[in-house]
Amino acid sequence: MEQKEIRFRKQRDLGVIISDSFDFLKQESQALLRMIGIYVLPFIVLYAGAQVYFQRNVLSQFDLSNPESLMADIGPFYLNLFMFMFFGLFVQSLLVGTYYSYLEAYIKHGKGNFKLADISPNFFSNSFLALGANLIFVIIVFFGAMMFIVPGLYFANTLSLIVFILIFEKKGIGDAMSRSWKLVNSSWWNTLLLNLIALIIVYVVGLVLSIPSMIMGISSTIFSSEMTNPTDYPNWFWVLNGISSVVTTTLLIIPFTFQAFQYFNLSERNDPTTTPTQQK
Repeated sequence: MEQKEIRFRKQRDLGVIISDSFDFLKQESQALLRMIGIYVLPFIVLYAGAQVYFQRNVLSQFDLSNPESLMADIGPFYLNLFMFMFFGLFVQSLLVGTYYSYLEAYIKHGKGNFKLADISPNFFSNSFLALGANLIFVIIVFFGAMMFIVPGLYFANTLSLIVFILIFEKKGIGDAMSRSWKLVNSSWWNTLLLNLIALIIVYVVGLVLSIPSMIMGISSTIFSSEMTNPTDYPNWFWVLNGISSVVTTTLLIIPFTFQAFQYFNLSERNDPTTTPTQQK
């Protein structure tokens, strides 16, 4: 079947956004997998290894039943946790910056009118833009979550488009935040539902991949008189955990795609004069 160019710049309802997102990912899967495999996958694998290390060597040594040991280990624990979370944020920013560089070229130049070599210089610059935006996003959502969770959810949804806006419009983080605020609040619940659906898809895939880990944990509890220490789990258990982390991290391009389509949908509905109705 001949593939057609998918036009981003138009109004869509929620169902069409989801179907068009998967159509786009399916059509561009070879180019996207090649791009991610070359530029992002090594960092994703490193992140998966860091995750396995954190679970196996840090959490397993954190004795919640011993208050004295707990207080002695709390500093190193939080340091490891902070470094792990920051590295995860960096990897996510690298993925979204690279992926949105591809989307930017696809939208502006059209399908088949560019090569990866033409846009690869933009990957790291856009990734650092994404990292700055994600840091601000996390800080705002964190302080919002401290105010009884609901404000954190509101900020997370309202600012969910800032990375795409920052990379695509290139008008600075302040403009991206105000633009995301304006667009999302014009259809807040629709955007929330779209974000939740995307995250549920990624979560379900991760849950399926974690079934062997769940079986291992259940069997160790049932058939052992004492709780098995995670460091005693076989190597294949940790390999599967690492593979699950690689897959679920890569699948974050699903919510990233939903958000890109939602940006153009809301932009066309709210300010069609600033976004051409026809893709060049």
